[in-house]
Amino acid sequence: MARVITNRRRQRLRTIDTENGERHASWLELFFDLVFVIAVSHVASVLSADMSAVGLLKFALLFFSVWWVWVGHTFYADRFESEEPEYRVLTFAGMLSVAALALRIEAAFTPEGSDAFALFYSQILLILVLSYVRTAIYVPLARKLAVQYIIGLGCSASIFLVSLLFDPPAQFGIWAIGLAVALATPFLSPNLARTIPIDYSHIPERFGLFTIIVLGEAVIATANGAAGVPWSLATGFTAVFGFAMAACIWWLNFEFVEDDAIKRPVLLPRIIYLFGHFFIVSSIVALGVGIEHAIKEAHEARLHTPTLFLLGGSVSVFLAAITVVRLVAGNFSLIYVRFAAIGFTLAIAAAGIFVLPIAVVAGLLGVLIGSVLIEIRLNDSEVTEETPQLYPCEHQDEAVTFEPRSQEGCEECVKNNYKWVHLRLCLTCGNVGCCDSSKNTHATKHFHKEGHPLMASLEDDENWSWCYSDERFVPLARRIGKYRPKKIELVEREES
Repeated sequence: MARVITNRRRQRLRTIDTENGERHASWLELFFDLVFVIAVSHVASVLSADMSAVGLLKFALLFFSVWWVWVGHTFYADRFESEEPEYRVLTFAGMLSVAALALRIEAAFTPEGSDAFALFYSQILLILVLSYVRTAIYVPLARKLAVQYIIGLGCSASIFLVSLLFDPPAQFGIWAIGLAVALATPFLSPNLARTIPIDYSHIPERFGLFTIIVLGEAVIATANGAAGVPWSLATGFTAVFGFAMAACIWWLNFEFVEDDAIKRPVLLPRIIYLFGHFFIVSSIVALGVGIEHAIKEAHEARLHTPTLFLLGGSVSVFLAAITVVRLVAGNFSLIYVRFAAIGFTLAIAAAGIFVLPIAVVAGLLGVLIGSVLIEIRLNDSEVTEETPQLYPCEHQDEAVTFEPRSQEGCEECVKNNYKWVHLRLCLTCGNVGCCDSSKNTHATKHFHKEGHPLMASLEDDENWSWCYSDERFVPLARRIGKYRPKKIELVEREES
């Protein structure tokens, strides 16, 4: 008997499929996030142990390193996640490397732990490089993007490995170069970032899930602070107020932080949204550490200066970050109210040297509660329509043919007995040509000859079209039926 091999589970560029619908985080992505719970916890311990300016700098660098790794894997999964065993094995390997990094991250800036940090960080980057190598092989549509990441992340991983030859503090300077290369990699080609889209429903959800991770860390820090001191009214109320602050931040973030900026076709608002998320989540972690120390200092006459700085600074940074995200989303409502909230926060932190610890925490909670109430009552944000995954082009009216005029394969290849890789359909005349990964690229040659701008894929499980004139993916107006020319049908024969 004969069994047709299907490509349902193969790796592909997921974000151009016009029939995907709204996408949510997969079970594997949720599992992947678990190791970052460990990493965030250990990075928070770095700040908790040293709240000086140097300690804060170490925390910021380490947290950014961990967060950027999460961002890299998240955007890769957004575009190329599949059910392939190879993809899952690489994801598990990345998780194991992140867990190993987390266990050594507190000693990253010591002679005893710096080599381990560099080794595990380079390992995480190389696993992502290997993932992009597979993409370059199996997803021709995204090959240029994959090569960009292979080169950029490969150079970054190599720099971290080279740092093993040096001792601190020179080693730390080399890390900065390696991290800068990794940071620059996604932005080396703005045109590729525009051409290869992200999923506008999936990415905001993933960012929200990471925010839940750091909020959980803030709650754990509050619990740890309460567990480490004798119970009294002061410590009890400080712990309750600290938890209420985390609840208000959850409310503000998930109710009033717009995700319109990440959905813009323009790159700058998306970049601001991306890095705004870093300041949001890092400030939440810092606030958790500040609350933990405030609980421990609740019985004293005044909060220590580092604790005051951490509490006031983290709340101010959080409010500033969500305000900037709102501005780049084009929403200017309540901006002055948010600026006023930041001013009150800084004033309360400054007055903290004169008042009781519980009064400082209560004052900051009052600012957050007031912000929530004002947003609920006065926020005039309109309910926006769902952003389409792909935007139509001006040539959409020329898409009139959705049935191939040839059932044999690439018309020119058939005439000349050539081979092809994938097939493309001209939506203007129905011509069937071979893709740009094929030797003769007849689909593109057809466009240059006839000027017909729109073509679509004829491959199984691919529902997308491409505009040659605008050089971008556009929505496919109608589904094209399954097309399998007998000449290239893949059949595995098994003897019963």
